[in-house]
Amino acid sequence: MTKAASAASQPLASELLEAFDLLNTSLTHFCTQLRQSDRALWVPRRDSESGFSERDFACSLMADIWYKDGQDGRCTRSRHGLIGADETLLASAQTLNLHKAAFQRAASSLNAQHLRELPTQLAHRSTLLGELLNNQGLGRIHLKQCYRQIPILERTPTRIGFNWYSSGRSIRRLTAGEAMQLLLKLDQSQPHVQIQLARLSPLSAETPLAQLQTQVPVMRANIGWKTDQGWQRQARNCPLPLLFPLAQGGALPEHNRPELTPPIGRQRAERSDARIDPEPFIASLRIHRYQH
Repeated sequence: MTKAASAASQPLASELLEAFDLLNTSLTHFCTQLRQSDRALWVPRRDSESGFSERDFACSLMADIWYKDGQDGRCTRSRHGLIGADETLLASAQTLNLHKAAFQRAASSLNAQHLRELPTQLAHRSTLLGELLNNQGLGRIHLKQCYRQIPILERTPTRIGFNWYSSGRSIRRLTAGEAMQLLLKLDQSQPHVQIQLARLSPLSAETPLAQLQTQVPVMRANIGWKTDQGWQRQARNCPLPLLFPLAQGGALPEHNRPELTPPIGRQRAERSDARIDPEPFIASLRIHRYQH
């Protein structure tokens, strides 16, 4: 980075560090309140995680913003659960979410070079949080885990059903001409690329194609509130335990206890009217043809 670019980035870096300080402080405050809370909670744990109390384990999940050794930066650690809260804890969680969003906005203002320099700076500013959570040695912040919001419900649910959603996929529409441009960027000396070029060449440049990306399994919560008019329902992803108001001494909503490991393969039946050919047409780019 040039000196001029470095100087220009200083206000942005300063804004980000200030945003991290606010996030850090609010996260510490939230974890302290969560530990002191007397409301019911449920967070499933593996046998290897039984050394923590359920409440301490919940705190470690909420404060999990650091890379662990060998972790793929594209992956995030997640765990569902239920956390009853009083007004003070709910307000603390809302403040934390605001600071998470502010930190994400500040980080988005920096380019990749700036972001590569940030983990060391941020690690030095996290001593208080590190001591509180006994996480010394975790030297790099995990931005995706730092950004994610604590899921908060405004009302106490009647029933919650947790289910793995293992069938997600993103579909990007593109033309054969666009696919050809992508394919030409690959090593054309490779036989498999030559075969795919020959397969794609006869198509009109405007032929519609679909590029598929299978998404990682996510835990979904199907939330229900029983009212005089019937059931009100909401569904949302749960990378972290759900936080909701709960009276002192109140019981948690009725809920199931799914396995912590997602099932293998698709759990939903394929649609009978699916228009995308399941067999890849250009395998190197995960591109499929539409069925007629």
